[in-house]
Amino acid sequence: MSPNSRKCSKKFIAALTGLAFVLQLPAPPLARSQNAPPPPPAPAQQQPRQVPRQTGFRFKVNTNLVLVNVVVRDKQGNLVRGMTKDDFQLLEDGKPQTIADFGFEDVDALALAAQNGPTVSGVAGAPLVAPPPDPQTPEEMRNRRIIILFFDFTAMDPEQIDRSVEAAKRFVEKQMTPADLVGIVSLASSLHLDLDLTANRDRIGKMLDSYTSGQGQGYDAGDTGSSEGTAETGGSFTADDTDYNVFNTDRKLQALESLMETLGGIQQKKSIVYFSNGISRSGIENQAALRAATAVAAKTNCSIYPVDIRGLAALPPGGEAQSASIHGVSAYNGAASINAFESNASSQETLSTLAADTGGKAFLDSNDFGLVFQRVQKDTSAYYVLGFYSTNPAQDGKYRRLQVRIKRSDVKMEFRQGYYAPRDFKHFQQEDRDKQMADELSSDLPETDVALYIGAAYFRLDGSRYFVPVSLVVPGSQIPFTKDQDKDKASVDIIGMVKDEKGVPFGTARDTVKLNLDASQEVRRKNVQYNTNFILPHGTYHLKF
Repeated sequence: MSPNSRKCSKKFIAALTGLAFVLQLPAPPLARSQNAPPPPPAPAQQQPRQVPRQTGFRFKVNTNLVLVNVVVRDKQGNLVRGMTKDDFQLLEDGKPQTIADFGFEDVDALALAAQNGPTVSGVAGAPLVAPPPDPQTPEEMRNRRIIILFFDFTAMDPEQIDRSVEAAKRFVEKQMTPADLVGIVSLASSLHLDLDLTANRDRIGKMLDSYTSGQGQGYDAGDTGSSEGTAETGGSFTADDTDYNVFNTDRKLQALESLMETLGGIQQKKSIVYFSNGISRSGIENQAALRAATAVAAKTNCSIYPVDIRGLAALPPGGEAQSASIHGVSAYNGAASINAFESNASSQETLSTLAADTGGKAFLDSNDFGLVFQRVQKDTSAYYVLGFYSTNPAQDGKYRRLQVRIKRSDVKMEFRQGYYAPRDFKHFQQEDRDKQMADELSSDLPETDVALYIGAAYFRLDGSRYFVPVSLVVPGSQIPFTKDQDKDKASVDIIGMVKDEKGVPFGTARDTVKLNLDASQEVRRKNVQYNTNFILPHGTYHLKF
């Protein structure tokens, strides 16, 4: 439950955490004949689980250090080394910033050392170079190139899966250097870390060989809505799965966000090669998830290099030869071709945005997938790391442009053009609040900034269903009100879930209550109560709000 107010200086989230509120609904009585044995005695009533009292304190520390990776090249394209912090000037939205942290990552040094290191030669033939052992600590990962291969199998067809795996295999066999550390992540029915960071080519190759054409789950429904211009598959009805596509896109972006948060403990730049067949968006519904993903990328020093695994696709009028005929007259007036081009561009828009906002590069409409690895190695061969604490304290979530200047005119620089500032609760939009509340509801240890009291009962409706009223009570003193003319106003966002004894969601509640009062002082001395209800069959349920 999170009251929303423009003057609220912190986020207010209250959740029923640790306190497992268990509601048991008895089974309906069964008819019994006169000769039937008496029923067994009822077991003792289950006592609510006791929750240990929290005796410790939890401290939160937030750091706002912004990292900017800068690649400096001369006019011939060669990397420029040996520069110091005084050679750079950093600006945010045109205002100079103090460089608080400075470093230089030289990945090529390790690669050259490995190539010129110990060799074994003789009659047998070519020299052998042993790869360095896998690092175990952040210090050992310095001057290493971190590459994450992220295979998004959620909507790939078998041919696209094979194509992406073969591209990764060619990189490992022909382009991978001793300085490269490669990890493998896949997204199908869930997000999996399939291989931790390693420089062992055999382990990477075995992991890639384990992927099969059946990895895809087919979550994407594609462009849906009107049947006009869609393939004729024998049915006259085409379901509008727009809401489902919004969910699927959020799922992809949240998987990227989760991966980057996991990589946050590694200080240097991380490159995520994201194999995908496009991400469809519907209007602005996914803006919150997209903004959150790019914000985490800036915070954890990650760059995303999306690869549209569909390659260079031909979009002939009337559709491809393996597709069915098209509904309506779209094939005769050019509308089908226009829709195909717009659909393809829309699926690539989010990939391009992810690359541009994280300092990577999108590889679209190309059948040479090895180019992405060449670009990753080029961008991370040697680079300077500039860190600064922004002089702008506003947590408004706005995009802030970055500019790096250098005291030399014979070089050119490559760096991330900006980042999204952190956003506090009073700057949240509706989609931001919904996302935060959903995250808190699914969290094992959500925020508990506001005291929340909950009570429930049950009444039998018929032989197998029960009416379950639920009351939530929040102290009025903890709700921030704002003055608007002659009334005090506040709004309260409520989210809740009912799960059965197996943990399967059985019901949800989502509501926004607007308080518009003449005398908020009286409310602050009392409580605010919210009532809702569920209709459930007999069983045991856990309620969380």
